[in-house]
Amino acid sequence: MHTASASLVEQRARDAAQTIAKALIEGADATARAEDAQQDQIEIDADPAAMQEYFFDQGWTDGLPVTPPVAESVAAMLAAAGRAHDATIGPIPPHMRVATLEKLAVNAVMAGCRPEYFPVVLAALEAALDDNVRLYGIQTATNTSSPLIIVNGPIVKTLKLNARGNVFGQGNRANATIGRALQLILRNIGGDLPGETDMATHGHAGKLTFCIAENEDESPWDPLHVERGFMRSESTVTVIGGSSPQNVFTYGCETGEEVLEHFIGALTGLGHNNIIFPTGPLFVLSPEHAHTLARDGYNKERIKQRIFEKARIPLSRFSKRTVAGLHHRRARWFAEAGDARHIGVADRPQDINIVVAGGAGIHSQFVPTSFSYEPVTRLIRAKE
Repeated sequence: MHTASASLVEQRARDAAQTIAKALIEGADATARAEDAQQDQIEIDADPAAMQEYFFDQGWTDGLPVTPPVAESVAAMLAAAGRAHDATIGPIPPHMRVATLEKLAVNAVMAGCRPEYFPVVLAALEAALDDNVRLYGIQTATNTSSPLIIVNGPIVKTLKLNARGNVFGQGNRANATIGRALQLILRNIGGDLPGETDMATHGHAGKLTFCIAENEDESPWDPLHVERGFMRSESTVTVIGGSSPQNVFTYGCETGEEVLEHFIGALTGLGHNNIIFPTGPLFVLSPEHAHTLARDGYNKERIKQRIFEKARIPLSRFSKRTVAGLHHRRARWFAEAGDARHIGVADRPQDINIVVAGGAGIHSQFVPTSFSYEPVTRLIRAKE
């Protein structure tokens, strides 16, 4: 709405007010169960092509074919969770429906998950629903943001999640289907639909699936979940609102100092989310970059401090309206950082997050983050 005419803003406000008033008058149930959106059982044509067309016609897919959620597959998924089938999770935005475990299992099957992936899906959903992730804002804004899942711990090897080459890319079933399952849950149960509730200007591929694992074996530092208070022997998922990763290519760099200068350069361009949002950027460092930095005396704390101090943009580069908006949206920076002439990419060093993942090569990824107050980490609950 930033460049919309006053008349358009007023019309949309009137329409929204009518919708809100109708919901209040009729006593809309904010915790409507997912059964309102999905029947318990249906019988459809067994022909594979006809079956897929039925799912597309119902709007239950993300634009790709799905695995039919037959009763036997759903039962196997539920057995892997080790929880009561009628246990509930929610409310799930944007429509704030509460889902039974069975309905979540249906969507995990549709996403192509193996049963052993289901506890990871459940932990990711629970993390995404934490108020600090700010899922509703991620879902409904014009921004490109989507919940990014980062998996840590022994379960990465057990499930053969990809933490190495092409970690953000295609080709690994666990990564692809766990991330897809969360998105299908948000669509089919939460009611998150493009053009209706999801108003992203462009979106990005992470709205199909956005799940990586940390390459702990090739990291010179403690992994993310240990930093966040968990034991190395525990398995966790961490969720944060993330946008399309930006490649940082350090061609010709030989030292940790030179590599870090490239990171800072990527952060000081105009227009990325961590200028506007105080979430703090996420860096997914390649093992080569991580070891170059560690060799030259940089640990995670020193990297974060250096980025906090150096990745600052002069306010003189922004328009007057942008500066006024930054004083509102980044108020903590101006109150605490002690630098009234610049805007930093994080309010505090600890708001910068670092994960080691990927394969060989002099590339790392800057993931602009938004909406989330902080990353949220949840323990993956083993079958009881």
